[in-house]
Amino acid sequence: MSLLAISCCLALLAGQTLGAGYHEDVGIPEATRIRLKEAQKASERISGGETSAYGDNPYLAGILITLRSGQLSVCSGTLVTTKKVLTAAQCWYDGYNVGRKAEVVLGSLQLFSSYKRDVLGVVVHSGYKPSTLYNDLAMMTLRSSTWTGSYLSPAFIPAVNETNKYDGLEARVSGYGKTSDYDEFNPETNQQALTVTVMRPWECYWNMARRPADSSKIMCTPGSVLWGTCGADLGGPLVIPNFNGTGNHLLIGVTSIQSPFGCTSAFATGYTRVTEYVSWIQQNL
Repeated sequence: MSLLAISCCLALLAGQTLGAGYHEDVGIPEATRIRLKEAQKASERISGGETSAYGDNPYLAGILITLRSGQLSVCSGTLVTTKKVLTAAQCWYDGYNVGRKAEVVLGSLQLFSSYKRDVLGVVVHSGYKPSTLYNDLAMMTLRSSTWTGSYLSPAFIPAVNETNKYDGLEARVSGYGKTSDYDEFNPETNQQALTVTVMRPWECYWNMARRPADSSKIMCTPGSVLWGTCGADLGGPLVIPNFNGTGNHLLIGVTSIQSPFGCTSAFATGYTRVTEYVSWIQQNL
């Protein structure tokens, strides 16, 4: 993307809010698209990523949200205990639309054709603001605990006093979003993942299409014309697999800010920085 094109794109965003309208703009169309493609044995997933096999992302949750309007929307999330799923607050309330009920899919490569677990309750961070995406986190409680095994297990949360920024480390992002901005029918599975590098804070700020007012609680991974997170990946996990050789999948980010210009527009993806919210997460487990 040329500097002129980037400047024009950023100018168009002046005065726009960050999070308002996710469901109308992305979630509802993605729900329709994924459901139709599953019916034809096709897929929607992270752009430029690798097709996931069973057990590759055992913590990944697919979330189906029925809005009060009656429309169906989709997001991703992270299993953090056998009964709790962490996601983005805008998946439940985007400033315009609010959820009425939610169902979660775990341990599956497909979204609509898999067993769905009822969500008993949703806690949205009390400081969440859809217009700025401050505190863009929500915790979902499943009606019953899930089993765990090689195909399904919770991600680990950093320690409450962790100060590691994870700059320059390789991480893995996964979700149920589409494969590209021009996604055609594809006979692969729905779930997709991508290995990315965590950017330094200053790189993060200057490479985002929509810049948060407070970047201290946001982390980024680079975009490309070949890869990026897409629609239904919102709320999904950014993890460091086998962190420090422990075998644990360490959750460091929750997908929050995506480029309005598409999955492969070369802008960075923004994630809510988990280390800034460990106390809140623990209080809601």
